Amino acid sequence: MTMETVLVGLPGTLCAPAVFEPMTRALAGEADVVLFSWLTQPGPWDIPSVAERVAGHLAANWSRPVIVCGHSTGGVIALQLAIRHPELVGGLVLVDTGAHMHGHGDVDAILRRVKDDWGEDLRAAVLDRSFRDPLDDAVRAGFLEWAAAVSQQATYDVLASQRGLDLTGELAGVTQPAIVVHGRYDRARPPEQGRELAGSLPNAEFRLVETGHSPVYEAPAAVAAAVRDVLARSR
Repeated sequence: MTMETVLVGLPGTLCAPAVFEPMTRALAGEADVVLFSWLTQPGPWDIPSVAERVAGHLAANWSRPVIVCGHSTGGVIALQLAIRHPELVGGLVLVDTGAHMHGHGDVDAILRRVKDDWGEDLRAAVLDRSFRDPLDDAVRAGFLEWAAAVSQQATYDVLASQRGLDLTGELAGVTQPAIVVHGRYDRARPPEQGRELAGSLPNAEFRLVETGHSPVYEAPAAVAAAVRDVLARSR
């Protein structure tokens, strides 16, 4: 890769863009990693609307397709983007995500808590279940500080939209090279859903890593390798 390579990172719900920093360091000198903080932008916050905002950002800034790395909800946004605007996406790295939320066991409970019990305890619970091992205290505090500034309505709207969305029937049209990376110990979404996603995409492979829900932070070298392989295949 060269620094002409652009990688756009889309983080998950309530997940600070800083979660991509270890992966960014792993790609230093090889790719220009641009993080798109979609959750802190003005609404609406349903998945299709967010994907349109990402599309506008890509079209305004780059004249060629880019690699998109989507983590969790960011992965669904990346899929929606590739479905609606395939000309903007050269390849996909999809991390602990899926085409639907069937079997995502705690989404209804999280939505109830976002609506009725919004606060730091909820944000901390979502953060902590996203990693196999406890975060460094300073890192955890920084992630929570970022999440505290996120809108309650934005969080509810995007999760409600994701819960009601099933992109399975449209995946056959996503022909860009893709790698689906999934943590073996993900407490939010089982690895079988990552395998299902990879099996439904025409040009994808599945890679299981020894992490929780956030391989971009927990296994940055593995995700960086996936980025390199997707780029090589896209060429």
